[in-house]
Amino acid sequence: MLGFFTGGQLGDLRKTLQWARDHGFKSVSIAAPPGSKFFDVDEAIRNPRAIKELEEETGVFISAIGFYGNPIDPDPSTRKLHSEHFAKLVEATYRMEKTVVTGWIGRYPGDVDKNIEEIKKVWPPIIKKAEDCGVKIAIENCPGNIMFRPDIWRAVFDELGSPNLGLEFDPSHLICQLIDPIKAADDFGGRIFHVHAKDAEVLWERVREVGITLGGWCPHRLPGFGQLDWAKFFSVLRKHKYDYAISIEHEDPFFGYEEGLVLARKFLERFIA
Repeated sequence: MLGFFTGGQLGDLRKTLQWARDHGFKSVSIAAPPGSKFFDVDEAIRNPRAIKELEEETGVFISAIGFYGNPIDPDPSTRKLHSEHFAKLVEATYRMEKTVVTGWIGRYPGDVDKNIEEIKKVWPPIIKKAEDCGVKIAIENCPGNIMFRPDIWRAVFDELGSPNLGLEFDPSHLICQLIDPIKAADDFGGRIFHVHAKDAEVLWERVREVGITLGGWCPHRLPGFGQLDWAKFFSVLRKHKYDYAISIEHEDPFFGYEEGLVLARKFLERFIA
């Protein structure tokens, strides 16, 4: 199921789903932060049928709603707002008769052990709610939150111990850490609940000149324009029986939003039956 990730760049939800249909996409995944006008989580909880009707009308499926905030923020008011909002997303996902909510687990100042201490204070009730609702939580492996590296994934999964907690796997963030994304996908294949299709390109000439501390040496690219071996990646997904959404996340600096999504779709279609 090939789709893309959006927060309203194409207009309101109806226009977005219509654009997706008209350009050959089967799904979208949605960023839904607190106060979003693009996707009102409270309204989705009150009236999930309206969203289902819109999906039926356009033939485009919403694969996930997500919040990429900080539920373990050191500021108590931000922590409360973000953790409660994530729990709302779980409720909305359940009421919409969907199975995956996506986002960040958050990040706290300090080392990994300190982050895990804070995660254990906040996340167990959210995870329990997800388990009760039959919803899977897919955490994106982005350095914006502490779940950015395979050894940390393993530590968090071991501490929280829930089969409903897994990954929104984005290979680009591993490429930009010089981590093998194919091996990581294979090692954690059973924990991949949602996929961000995004590539990255290591600019070795810049690395040789300024190293890795200055930045600008690993831009995100559309699928097919970076370094990932997509055939091997899809082979690993098939090996682990992943059969859910492939959601293009467009952050390529060289292509416009609509143009880039269409180019990525054309590239990825060869790997999807």
